[in-house]
Amino acid sequence: MSRMLITSALPYANGDLHIGHVSSTYIPADVYARFCRLKKHDVVFVCGSDDHGTPISVAAREAGRTPLEHVDYYRERQLNDLKALNISFDNYYKTHSEENREITEYFLLKLREKGYIYQKEVNEFYCEKDKTYLPDRMIKGTCPHCGAEDQYSDACEVCGRTIEPGEILKPYCILCGNPPVTKREKHFIFKLSVFSERLYQWLTSDKTGKNFPRDVVNYVLQWIKSGLQDWDITREDYWGFKLPYPDAKENQYVYVWFDAPIGYIASTINWCRKNKANWEDYWKREDSFITHFIGKDIIYHHFLFWPAMLMGTEEITLPKKYVVNGYLTLEGLKMSKSRKWLIPLNYILQKYPADYVRFYLAFKAANTIKDNNFSWEEFQERINGDLVDNIGNFIHRILHFINNRYDSKIPEPSDFDEQDREFIQLIQTAPDELATYYEECDLSKAIKRIIELFKFANSYFSAKEPWKTIKENPKQAKNALYLCANFLLSSSILLYPIIPQSAEKLQKLLKIKPENWDTAKELLLKPEHQIQKAEPLFEKIPKEEIIKEIETLKQQTEQAGKKVEVDISEFNKLDIRIGEIISAKQLQGDLIHIIVKTEPNRQVNIVGKLGGNYKPQELYGKKVTVITNLKPKKVQGILSEGMLLAAIDGEKISLIVPDKDIETGSKVK
Repeated sequence: MSRMLITSALPYANGDLHIGHVSSTYIPADVYARFCRLKKHDVVFVCGSDDHGTPISVAAREAGRTPLEHVDYYRERQLNDLKALNISFDNYYKTHSEENREITEYFLLKLREKGYIYQKEVNEFYCEKDKTYLPDRMIKGTCPHCGAEDQYSDACEVCGRTIEPGEILKPYCILCGNPPVTKREKHFIFKLSVFSERLYQWLTSDKTGKNFPRDVVNYVLQWIKSGLQDWDITREDYWGFKLPYPDAKENQYVYVWFDAPIGYIASTINWCRKNKANWEDYWKREDSFITHFIGKDIIYHHFLFWPAMLMGTEEITLPKKYVVNGYLTLEGLKMSKSRKWLIPLNYILQKYPADYVRFYLAFKAANTIKDNNFSWEEFQERINGDLVDNIGNFIHRILHFINNRYDSKIPEPSDFDEQDREFIQLIQTAPDELATYYEECDLSKAIKRIIELFKFANSYFSAKEPWKTIKENPKQAKNALYLCANFLLSSSILLYPIIPQSAEKLQKLLKIKPENWDTAKELLLKPEHQIQKAEPLFEKIPKEEIIKEIETLKQQTEQAGKKVEVDISEFNKLDIRIGEIISAKQLQGDLIHIIVKTEPNRQVNIVGKLGGNYKPQELYGKKVTVITNLKPKKVQGILSEGMLLAAIDGEKISLIVPDKDIETGSKVK
């Protein structure tokens, strides 16, 4: 038995989960944890909410909540969805906790004591208008590495590189749109660069590529070869933990990506305190096997920052295995929260059994950073074809036959022929083959092999024709049903990590509870063992339902909804004019307060969501098309009296402007 600590990436407590989150991380991690428990390892599977950082404080302000209220709200919603998906965490905790504060301070003090954290003066952005320091997510600008515009100042979404404080080019404050001033501040810096050689050796230590995915390792090694930069772990005026150093300023906090992975340890500590165990047995012993499940968007942090932090303590065990899966697209397109091109986890779980979602998404999880696609039609085909027609029908066929022909009792076998012996060998060897796929976290191969096993079993049963031989050759019929029933028990164990509810239901129908993974190799169902009356485990998804899902998805992403005919008299009620923007001020989030001059003696207040596409300074003086007679509505305390007309393409917004010089106030007809 091995001691195994399994973690899955901490969901950021700033929104609801969608199917992309669980596809890359939580389903693969849960499947692996359930398999390891069946193998009788000492397993602790931990996770928790990631609670700190600027995006949360900004979103909380917009929602009228404190940051703590905000993270508690989303933590509960996310956990409820994960429970509904039957993710079997041993502990689900939070980074905003005393345990995480204590262990974060341990890291900070230990690393500084060993000389891995030093002070350095850096340029820090400060907004004179809003009278506040601007942490990473309150500043946007141009990436210094690849030149991509409108990137947050801590990381570039285009090239994937981290951006150190002060490095962002052409910065502007997301609150007001004004360029910030820079102030010199002493920050605490982590010496990431000194770990380059150790990280290189560690990453190349897995010669098989089974524990550290080769495509990921090659990617990370290029970063190391290009030269690692020391890491600024200090933020001012921030939602997070205060730095524990006597020489830290009162408004200085630790960067979220420092304390977030420490949350894995904090969750383990919390579990150990509740279960009278010692957390150091999992995090400070070389015989502990630590596995991290992550998405490819956080590779840099987990393969460089986190192991370097662990190395620096010289006490904490390094991870021994990483599982990294790619993004999940939807109907071939990138998921988008703003365009509502996504499927919320709570939505799909209200419509379909959790095992259907687990089965289909596990089919996509091959422990590779290659992206996968969710298709409603393929979802239906996999469930109806593989789960219902192949697996479900065979299960029902065998149980129903035993119910009707053998009084619900397992028949007694005798004198196995060659076909029988081939089937027995399959039952005995399949668990080791499947174990390899589960250990490698290639769930796609695991499901494909299970489907092949059921096809073989179906062929065997059809070839044996027990509905005929029960009279002509009773021994042959009994052998067939005896072996098929035992195959069902074996397959319930093989399927359990992926579809646990259905596997447990099958075991209840067979009236037996296997003890561990290796019992799948045995013929545990003995002659005269009584089983229950057969019940269908799965139901087909109607085609009409899938057509409706696709239509619903399309409708919710069309901003204007369905096209409708509008009478010209209705259109004429709108007072649409050419206006000139005479003031623009950034509000919270992407909202901008705009004042438009629409007539010589009239101005219109408008609050519009343009911040992701326009900066306030770009809007000043621009002539635009505006509806001036909308019913006023308060937005963030400002009475919005009109609407700018714009073209929308996904997340891109382009204001409709006149192509010739025209008088302000001109009517649009």
